[in-house]
Amino acid sequence: EGVKFHNGEPFNAEAVRYSILRPLSDETPGDSRSTYAVIEDVEIIDDYTVNIKTSRPDPALLARLTGFHMTIVAPKWASQGPEVVSREANGTGPYRLVSWSPNEDLVLEANEEYWGGPPAIKRVRLVTITEQATRVSALRAGDVHVAKDMPPEEIESINASGRARALRVVSNRVPFYFITIEVEPYNDKRVRQAINYAANVQGVIDAILLGNGYRIATVLPIWAFGYDPTLEPYPHDPEKAKQLLAEAGYPNGIDIKIWYIQGRYPKDKEVAEAMAQEMAKANIRCTPELREAATLTEMQKKKETPGLVFASWGNWFFDADNTFFPLFSCAQAKDYNFDWRRPYCNEEFDKIIQDARVEMDVDKRRQLYAEAQRFLYDDAGALFMYQLVDIYGVNNWVLWEPRHDEMIWAHEMKWNE
Repeated sequence: EGVKFHNGEPFNAEAVRYSILRPLSDETPGDSRSTYAVIEDVEIIDDYTVNIKTSRPDPALLARLTGFHMTIVAPKWASQGPEVVSREANGTGPYRLVSWSPNEDLVLEANEEYWGGPPAIKRVRLVTITEQATRVSALRAGDVHVAKDMPPEEIESINASGRARALRVVSNRVPFYFITIEVEPYNDKRVRQAINYAANVQGVIDAILLGNGYRIATVLPIWAFGYDPTLEPYPHDPEKAKQLLAEAGYPNGIDIKIWYIQGRYPKDKEVAEAMAQEMAKANIRCTPELREAATLTEMQKKKETPGLVFASWGNWFFDADNTFFPLFSCAQAKDYNFDWRRPYCNEEFDKIIQDARVEMDVDKRRQLYAEAQRFLYDDAGALFMYQLVDIYGVNNWVLWEPRHDEMIWAHEMKWNE
């Protein structure tokens, strides 16, 4: 109550209604609006109360509202259109925008009237440094106070520098590989299982990432509602992989392609190539196909990427629905024109996750997601890998603990005085 946007507009029920419906509108469609398609309308009860009407029960609604596109904006300001919104910032948060130079830097200053109390750090500059080695050098020189994605091999030297420390946290970001299951030999689940047995993901985590990855059984991160801790990841078993290939009619192995990118995540190229080498030991001979991310996406649209295709997902509201529906539902496969950006559609799996989307009983819903994970695991719907471990370099003058959700909030930091 009494909170205002930086331009003076009131933060009230009208702003909430406008902001929720805005990305659902055909005039201002959000990229992720299918995530919120259950919302039909927002009724204003009073200045500080709204009633959200949905087309069906939605047990994840409150979590869903914390996600992308649900940021509350000032209606008059946002109504000016993308020319204004893309250049300015107008929120209710702890900082105000001072300047922004795309791909260079963004400067913020403290909002002393912030409803949660003014932040301890009064001025913040976010700098884009694309080269990992340059980020490390900037941290060591004291030119930056917080640097993301430090190389695993630099952890010891950063900690020994006397100027900074390396902080690690298991992220909710999950890299994995889609499998183009509609074409041979990938349409046989025994082949997909063989790929998972052969890839030696844990060995690659240990050797390439120096242990900085958290192995998981499917693509659902450990923090998400519905995660089943009793389901163990595929073990490394090249002999089992060979046996499955023989049962599927490939006693001499198979030749496949692995499509990957470089520079998005720590050691992404090296991880792909190491898994390819491991799979070769089980007679799964991989041809490496390195592409720029944008090029790879265009090739997926044209179905020009048969085999294993790099992907990743960050579940931003920590619920199984926000992993399984956008990545593996038949509805999403249809939305993507059944191309290879979303190559998985299984009606039996789909029924499980659709039932979970409307199940309001918490325990029953958790059981449905446990069933979904075991089904996807057995069907080997992807090459399952790990959660990233984010490695930050932090100057010793800054007190801060990294978050699991990939967000870096300056108002959670303070000077070590």
